[in-house]
Amino acid sequence: MTSRLRETLHGLADGVPAAAVPEEFFDRARARHRRRRAAAAGVLAVLMLLLGTGYALRAGPVRWPAAADPTAPGLPTRLVDPPLRTATVGQSAPGVAAMLFGGPAVRDDWNETRLGVLAADTDRYRALAPAQRQTAGFEALLSPDGRYIWAGGLLYDLTSGRSAPAGIDGDPLAFAPDGKRLAYADHETFTPPNTYATPYVGLYDRDRRADVLRVRVGTAWVPPGQAAVSPDGGELAVQVRDEVWLTRVADADPDGTAAPYRKLPLTGGRLPGAGSWLPDGRSVATLTRSTCTDCPVPSYPRTWRLETRTVADGAVAPRLLAFPDLRSATYVHLVGWRSADEAVALVGVPGPAAVDHPETHDIASSPYQEQGTASVQLMLLRRGAASPEVLFRTPAGITELTVAAGLAIDGTVRESGRPDFGPPPMWLVAAGAILTAIAGASLHSLVGYLRRNRRREASRRR
Repeated sequence: MTSRLRETLHGLADGVPAAAVPEEFFDRARARHRRRRAAAAGVLAVLMLLLGTGYALRAGPVRWPAAADPTAPGLPTRLVDPPLRTATVGQSAPGVAAMLFGGPAVRDDWNETRLGVLAADTDRYRALAPAQRQTAGFEALLSPDGRYIWAGGLLYDLTSGRSAPAGIDGDPLAFAPDGKRLAYADHETFTPPNTYATPYVGLYDRDRRADVLRVRVGTAWVPPGQAAVSPDGGELAVQVRDEVWLTRVADADPDGTAAPYRKLPLTGGRLPGAGSWLPDGRSVATLTRSTCTDCPVPSYPRTWRLETRTVADGAVAPRLLAFPDLRSATYVHLVGWRSADEAVALVGVPGPAAVDHPETHDIASSPYQEQGTASVQLMLLRRGAASPEVLFRTPAGITELTVAAGLAIDGTVRESGRPDFGPPPMWLVAAGAILTAIAGASLHSLVGYLRRNRRREASRRR
């Protein structure tokens, strides 16, 4: 570059006026930088909140409390109402169960089919919601070993949380004592105006995946809870109207159908459920019904007395001592026997407004789980005792109960501890995510509002 060109360029540069920097230029730049940094920090905080919420509320595997002793399962000393955030059986399997329960405290208008499950080894609560409403202990059954729940057409494996078709097109009646055979009633037919009928009762073998017995019922209706399978699984007892029909698998025709070899008259009594067979398999229990004048609930003067009958001739087994009467009981459902003289039973306790209606086998929704039942007691009935021994009673609002027969018969009890309701269900995870998103959007709107306000204030000052 020549000296003349250099001088010309310097002259041009000196003639250019100096750039005027607006007042508060650097202050506004610093404020703008701070606002951008605050907005970025807010977005990052919202993102971290979303990620943290999702991690905290994520669905997890079965969580076994460290204090649980899986070698010492038993019936609990306390039962609580599981909140709506309780994990479902499918989401987090509870393991072998001690109890299946239901009632107003467990269900509501939005969760009409909800049932509660309590594990045998610790206070691990889970929820179960079958497709249709099922009454725990009558339409929804817990297997004697506590591993399975049979509700509708599904078997729920409580150790894995999975469910599968039971292989039966009918309504549950009873598990066999070993859980391998299932007694069921064919779907009822309806004859106007108010008569129901069960075409037949079947006995399904889970190992063979086929029926091993069918008993044609005809025009009578067999409601839930009115059947029992013998200890060896070879005989079936079913209440048909005012009789107990006894049928053997060995007597079945090639098509699996068999006629009763004996019919025991009940005269207003009942077959007391799945535990009706005595351990020797040669006797079956029945209930006789009468009234009392000094009943605990005066408006419900119903009394039940437990008797045993030999299947050889149907006669009442001769015993010097009788079982204690069960007064003001809406129903008596035998769980099993500790000996020929000690029976464990679930007994319905009526509320103050309960009414003792006459027996109507063909019209009542179920003659066992009656509307007036306010709670359920697990009782031990001993021959010669003045009164039954109460082992457990459900709290207010839990009006349906069934227990693992094996635990009840063994009499094993564990102390209840702190309830474990499991990981939150998906609806709660979704609700948390939505609330977090709303909080993030609100924060973003607030930051934008503050930014616009500052711009307007800056414009006024100019």
